Amino acid sequence: MTKNPAGIAARLDRLRIRHLRFLELIDQHGSLSAAAGRLSLSQPAATKMLQEIESVFGAALVQRTTRGAALTSTGLLALGRLRIALNALSAAMEAIHATPEPVPIVHLGILPLVGVVAMPKLLARMAARPGFPHLVIHESTVGGLLGMLDRGEIDCMIGRIGPGKEGNATSAMRVMPLWEERLTVACALDHPLARKRSVALSHLCEYDWVTTPRGASTRTLFEAPFLDAGIVPPQPKVESLSFHTNLCMVASSRLLTVAPESAVRHYAGLGMVRQVRHESWFAGGRTVFVTRDDTADTPGVVAVGDALAGLMGDGELGGEGSR
Repeated sequence: MTKNPAGIAARLDRLRIRHLRFLELIDQHGSLSAAAGRLSLSQPAATKMLQEIESVFGAALVQRTTRGAALTSTGLLALGRLRIALNALSAAMEAIHATPEPVPIVHLGILPLVGVVAMPKLLARMAARPGFPHLVIHESTVGGLLGMLDRGEIDCMIGRIGPGKEGNATSAMRVMPLWEERLTVACALDHPLARKRSVALSHLCEYDWVTTPRGASTRTLFEAPFLDAGIVPPQPKVESLSFHTNLCMVASSRLLTVAPESAVRHYAGLGMVRQVRHESWFAGGRTVFVTRDDTADTPGVVAVGDALAGLMGDGELGGEGSR
């Protein structure tokens, strides 16, 4: 069936921002009356607004239930795309009213590790150039960041993905590779392994561990060399998603942990942990800069990407483990 762009455009012209907000509020509150109350609408006006939305989309978007109202599968699909428009409108308003002389506002998603290792250098590089955008930082996991990017809640992200897995991003995103680094083992300064010149893989099973939870990419990379060698991987005493939390726990305990080399070197430089000397058993991951297609060429996002490219070109990002 051939689409009719002119017909679709004519129907979309009947939509107002309040229509989009109304659908979002129904999903949030599970009630037509509650959504109407948030928009100061009477019940008849709310019913009419819902009819208008469904007429534009040509489908039932809301289903009445004994508990109130819920979006249909079609309604959820529509809302998922409409949220991008709502977030874009909010970002536009925020940018216009941020300062007397508006500057680009960039919602940048990062992994916590990036905040410690890369963000200080990125900010220093960007501050030295004209047109420094206003950055709003959002921290989350890789999956969380990709979800926020897909929904339009952030404009771009700096995160880690496994080797060759740029496909984790959707076709509506652009991926710029940054640096790669391997995982390494860290321990407390007074741990028995702290000054060992060589450690066997099987020897690591004799100690207690704090690792990321099962299902996390780091946990998979951690367990892989043990499984490849026919060894049962160590079962952690503690599971925690944050490298920083894990390294801080290691610093004051007899636990071992595995983390990206840049994170271990950072805490080793603070005199908190020591990197265990071992062979390159653990595969690494690639840090990437991911943007949405519809925001990739905006001035603020371009400024972030250019600064990252400059840092990479000068060898200021990455580390010994990524070279």
